Amino acid sequence: MGFSREEFIKLLEAQDKLIYQRYGDVIKFIFATQHALITLGDEEVRRVASIQLPLLHVNFDFSEMGDVEQQHFIELFLLKFHRGGG
Repeated sequence: MGFSREEFIKLLEAQDKLIYQRYGDVIKFIFATQHALITLGDEEVRRVASIQLPLLHVNFDFSEMGDVEQQHFIELFLLKFHRGGG
């Protein structure tokens, strides 16, 4: 994702639609009585010409969530974590 770890955590804490519990780099979301786990990985910098962009590796685990719930969760997650361009 195009965030630093700090930016991701700030957005996570500021959003008010997704219920979650955070354990360090592991975030457990509770959605429609099911769970999705997100693990924050390494943070890097991606360079495009002279621009430096943050890059945070994020692993999604939907093994405890059905397909329909997963689709709805992803839609809401992307809405809350979308970064606009200009």
